[in-house]
Amino acid sequence: FFKQKTPYEMLRSLVGSEMCIRDRYRILKMKIIDVVSEVFEWERPGIWNGGHFYGPGRLHKVTVKTDEGIEGYGWNGGTAAERPLAIFPPFVEYFRELLIGRDPMDTRAIAHDLGEKHIKILGPGGVNTQVLAAINIACWDIKGKSLGRSVHDLLGGVQNRIRTYIAGGYYAEGKGLEELQEEVLFNVNEMHAGAVKIKIGDPNQGVTGDMKRVEAARKAVGDDVVLMVYENLCIDLVSSFEFSEELQKFGVYWFEEPMPIHRYKEHGTLKAASDVKIATGENGYHLSHFETLMDHNGADILNVDVTICPGYDIAKDITDLALERGVSVAPHGCQELQLPLAAAIPHGEFLEYYPVAVDPLRADMFMPRMVPDDDGYVTVPDRPGIGFELNMEVLNKYKVG
Repeated sequence: FFKQKTPYEMLRSLVGSEMCIRDRYRILKMKIIDVVSEVFEWERPGIWNGGHFYGPGRLHKVTVKTDEGIEGYGWNGGTAAERPLAIFPPFVEYFRELLIGRDPMDTRAIAHDLGEKHIKILGPGGVNTQVLAAINIACWDIKGKSLGRSVHDLLGGVQNRIRTYIAGGYYAEGKGLEELQEEVLFNVNEMHAGAVKIKIGDPNQGVTGDMKRVEAARKAVGDDVVLMVYENLCIDLVSSFEFSEELQKFGVYWFEEPMPIHRYKEHGTLKAASDVKIATGENGYHLSHFETLMDHNGADILNVDVTICPGYDIAKDITDLALERGVSVAPHGCQELQLPLAAAIPHGEFLEYYPVAVDPLRADMFMPRMVPDDDGYVTVPDRPGIGFELNMEVLNKYKVG
């Protein structure tokens, strides 16, 4: 909706709005006066996927403050993954000096100036683009709050509800096939999931061991539940062929991130040969990555993450391109931040949902708490801004420094 519009054009488009002229003028003159970074860390049970062990829970919060008293919030974290978020604040401090005095409504220009135009200084992607994502999300939060509209609505607002899948099935100490079955059954029976995802790719398991996990999960949930698997970038093309052939036998819907993300040609080769859909994209930092991937016809489903690429503007560009190419979208990451994008577009197929089992603090970390409806869908809130905020009464107990 705002892809090519300036803040002035945005406000002129609000035909019939009750916003008075003075309020419109104040928004047009709004400036960023401060950007604040905070890190939180807490203990939780250790889990791992095929490539990484996840210990403490962590979250990095960015607050963008304006001279109109409107504050926006963005964050990194809130998932199963454990990232070194303690190194994020210095990047916020670097960006802070470039943001003071800028218009927070001009999210696209900020994303471009601090992202694409900074490649020579900071590189094309990594911690810098993840930090920029949190800043961009905070500015979109301000944009929504100042206009009295949800970010979901501003991004297109196509779907009011979207189907979820429960992200889980991690490896853990003392967790065998029986415990895996109990977990996926709980997700179906108690969380109302119509789709579940489990991890494969542990190098100690191999194809034989991982297929036992897939078989156990399928037997537990039955044939009517959608089953996905996630490899976590652990194997090469030859092994991907082998896994794909075996996964087909258990009716697996998608095979996620089997290979390193820049193996564009190999992704195209795998997709052409696989009867199981190939999903990838959560580790893509910029539009060019996704464009190259789709030029090679390397994915059926994109798992774009608004906290990995530089926020909602770039993520929306990626999903627009995916629509042109006939590729569906199922964003990866913190569901409270991915929901506005996933449900804003017509080809948003699934929303990834992290349950409390992945991180017990999720029960209280976000306000309000997102809970799937009885049919496994979630309803998009219409509150101005992102629609969710961090529960600081809980998180402040775990503030670092």
